[in-house]
Amino acid sequence: MKKPLFVLAVAAMTQANQAMAQNEMPLSVNLQNTNDTVVVICMDMNTREAGSKDTLAVNKTSFSTTLRVKEPSYTYLLNMKNGKINSQVFFVAVPGEKCEITGDWNSSYYLNGSEFYKQYDAMDRSLEVFQNEKNALDKECREMLEKGMNRDSVISYFQSKAEGIDARMEKAQMDYVKANPKSEISAYLVSQLGTEKTDAAYKLLDASVRNGRMKSILKLALEQAAKEKEMKEKAKLVSEGKAAPDFTLKDINGKPLRLSSLRGKYVVLDFWGSWCGWCIKGFPEMKNYYNKYKGKLEILGIDCGDTETKWKEAVKKHALPWLHVYNPRGNGDITGKYAIQGYPTKIVVDPKGVIAKVVVGEDPAFYTYLDKLFK
Repeated sequence: MKKPLFVLAVAAMTQANQAMAQNEMPLSVNLQNTNDTVVVICMDMNTREAGSKDTLAVNKTSFSTTLRVKEPSYTYLLNMKNGKINSQVFFVAVPGEKCEITGDWNSSYYLNGSEFYKQYDAMDRSLEVFQNEKNALDKECREMLEKGMNRDSVISYFQSKAEGIDARMEKAQMDYVKANPKSEISAYLVSQLGTEKTDAAYKLLDASVRNGRMKSILKLALEQAAKEKEMKEKAKLVSEGKAAPDFTLKDINGKPLRLSSLRGKYVVLDFWGSWCGWCIKGFPEMKNYYNKYKGKLEILGIDCGDTETKWKEAVKKHALPWLHVYNPRGNGDITGKYAIQGYPTKIVVDPKGVIAKVVVGEDPAFYTYLDKLFK
């Protein structure tokens, strides 16, 4: 017997509503020190870019919204003030679940709601001791700098202590995965472990979790771990004493510029981007040293992660007097050749085209090196 058209229409609407519910996640937020605007960004786990972005004018501590996510996705809540990020909250948005976030933007926040987020929060609390240790270490090192202690010594002290904290936290995370192989929280922890532990932790997971709804999180974690391993292998080839890989990129006027054409003087390859705060902060000192050693030193700025328009605007805005080339995404990208893993990265190439020094980050050691080199 045929069903009436009205019954069919109701059934179709019900299916559509169920499908929509499966792609939605109710979110309630109650955080102290909320500013006038909160931006919600859900990451597309396939493209690794912002999948959805909502701007909420809140002007109050408590607010609610509905996230539209097709699969578990890294999600960021950005607490904005005058167009700038003041603080942020990170969590994994899971369609079909319900999440409640409470606490304070400037200190601790807690997750509640459905059972998934209760377990998520319990795991987070168990690891909070390590973050507290990191915060205390950070405060101690800032106080050491304020007292006038040598910056390099303080950095060395921080790194040695931080490595110990990270190692103990990784052990705690691995212990959790071993004890809870059927938990989806373990799948999230796999994505947070260091590269060397990712594969081993993944193998501990039960097949039901590996093939379940957290697949997108795990897939991204495995891909990132494989990429980092590949970059570490490449980094061995791009080290001090090795020949600098040659390349040709378009300069600010659209003309091809080949690295080997600059042989005969020291060249600093500066991998940067207009989005990189530390890159921008370093420009005044770079200008000083560019003028100080003019004739002996050339700087080649290699813009990464910008559109050509943003790149040119940044060069003009900051009045950067040295040579510039644009590094495109995809085909022609040279960051893989040079195993670039952080910004800024400065690579000093000697007059014969050999790598003399590699400095990652805006580090005074770079300028100390130049002074010794040209002295």
